[in-house]
Amino acid sequence: MSFNDTTPSTVPADVVVEGSSDLETQPPRRRWPWVLGGIVVTLAGMAIVFAAIVDASTIGKDLYILSPGSATNTAESVNVQGAETYAPEGEIAFTTVSIRRDISVWEWLIARYDDSSELVPAELIDGTRSTEEAREVTRFQMSVSQDTATLVALDFLGYDIVPEVEGAFVLQLVPESPAEAQLRLGDLITEVNGAPIRSSDDLGDAIRAAEPGDIVAITLSRGDVADGGDGSDPDAETVELEVELADHPDVEGAGFLGVRIETPIRADAPFDVSIDVGRVRGPSAGLAFSLAIVDVLSEGELTGGARVATTGTISANGIIGAVGGVPQKIAAAEREGIDVFLVPPSEYNDAISVAGGDIEIRCVQTFDDAVITLAEFGGNGIAVAEQFGAPPPEQSPNPIDPNDGFETCAEVVGAS
Repeated sequence: MSFNDTTPSTVPADVVVEGSSDLETQPPRRRWPWVLGGIVVTLAGMAIVFAAIVDASTIGKDLYILSPGSATNTAESVNVQGAETYAPEGEIAFTTVSIRRDISVWEWLIARYDDSSELVPAELIDGTRSTEEAREVTRFQMSVSQDTATLVALDFLGYDIVPEVEGAFVLQLVPESPAEAQLRLGDLITEVNGAPIRSSDDLGDAIRAAEPGDIVAITLSRGDVADGGDGSDPDAETVELEVELADHPDVEGAGFLGVRIETPIRADAPFDVSIDVGRVRGPSAGLAFSLAIVDVLSEGELTGGARVATTGTISANGIIGAVGGVPQKIAAAEREGIDVFLVPPSEYNDAISVAGGDIEIRCVQTFDDAVITLAEFGGNGIAVAEQFGAPPPEQSPNPIDPNDGFETCAEVVGAS
């Protein structure tokens, strides 16, 4: 039965099919009252059941459906100009979540009882932004993710890492913070109260030295975020702002601006790396990008020939961050026949709870952890570092301390 088919000839046929042999022997004048009565009773019953299961607080509001997206071979998206490349036999896939808005009632109903789908209020994803503003944010996040992944990969291969510009590069704005009201993604903060800001540490020190309610003068360079502005846009304009600081949520008496920042840096490599992922947006493919770049630039198999999928952001120092959407990403990976799935500690238990027996879930905290883990499956990452004259990968510390506010693989794997 198609729930989208509302033609009169379809619905009654499906309703009466179970008892049709008896009904068809009755005179027409007596059959139709019973059939119509059955339809009315059935539809009324469906309405009662539907009313019972529908959360009245969500129906009529904007919702997103999160469902399994894709598990795409990242190496096929990596383009290198000016260096020799290799086609891996194994696979490092980046996984995605399909997000759809303005859903129908039937889509809502199906998603509610599908373990691999999730219904999420739009405000939890978009915050106070419009849909177009939210798209711009995720486009920017994808651009930063690719740049950072390239940096991490080339650093692993021994290329020198050098400052690109001085300043604090705005990567994220905290919702409802002073920064969200006046700053933009991609702004490069260069001065606070007349003092030069040469790094993210300088900005942190300047803001922490101020108190809630203080008004700070911020000078910044503003480029084109839509093109993934990196703070060094030659056409950028200088902007001067006065921002009143809020109360810091974690440090009593300290001022709070509400930005996530980094010092812009790049790898001094004699070639160019780009990644084309089409319409995919967001930061969650960072780990896959960095691993795939190493795999493409080195001979042999970083995965040992295995089909590997990942989720997780990557920071400039190689730390893997959680993004979300693990049930949907696991489902996408399983559908594509992936052998191994790498996840950060905070998402390990979610992955274990939904994964089937044909996919192995492994916890990794850093890029080096991922390389070492893939070596267990025959990957050559340790040998690649030696071949390029780079330091060998190091396993990250795995302390077990439930009170330190930091989850490690040792804690989550041991508890599962």
